Amino acid sequence: MTTNDLNLGDIISATVAKQLDASFVEKEVETRVSKLVVEAVDRALRGYSETAKLIEKAVEEALRVERLDLPSYGTVVAHMVKAQIEANVSELVAGRLAEDVTELLKLAPKEIKLSEIAEEMLKPHRDDGSYGSVITVIVEQNEYGSTWLSLDEETHHEGARAEYQCQHRILISKDGTISGGTIDNRDLKSTKHIGRTYGLGQKLRAYFACGTKIILDEDDVVTSVGDY
Repeated sequence: MTTNDLNLGDIISATVAKQLDASFVEKEVETRVSKLVVEAVDRALRGYSETAKLIEKAVEEALRVERLDLPSYGTVVAHMVKAQIEANVSELVAGRLAEDVTELLKLAPKEIKLSEIAEEMLKPHRDDGSYGSVITVIVEQNEYGSTWLSLDEETHHEGARAEYQCQHRILISKDGTISGGTIDNRDLKSTKHIGRTYGLGQKLRAYFACGTKIILDEDDVVTSVGDY
């Protein structure tokens, strides 16, 4: 068969297939797989990505080469990826979790005042030049001695059911710790939550996890900025 009998795609495939012998494939894959596994695990733990169960499939898909007459290529890659995951994932996860625990402890003081929480909520609005009522802080004590605290760092809600429109709604026990509620409209105790929460939601989750006491020092909290 002459070059004229082949189209450009066939020429390229034939040339690549000739160059990619078994030793070349193994060498090149070994130098890249470890880095890909690290990045895949990091994405799975840090963001709203697929679960860890899908990491191997995602990496294998990224390494797939179409129209290559090397039947063993996909199998070689799959085995190498699996080996890299088994060798590295435990250490990677342990390291990442250690970092997360350290960060969690930094976010969660032993105790914090409601007025301090409100001030942190107001700060971004002051910085961007907003004016008037910009956040929501609603304190509702119940007959059992606990207190519902409804918070929204982005919107000021008013009306009879304003508390149910808030982004966060937590139940404060008599001892000041968070015993339940919703954060970012998700059940605080749910194990189905995947991915990281940011801003006020992240801090509230840290308060819950570390047993931070929230001191309700004000019932009528300032929710506005500017000369208002």
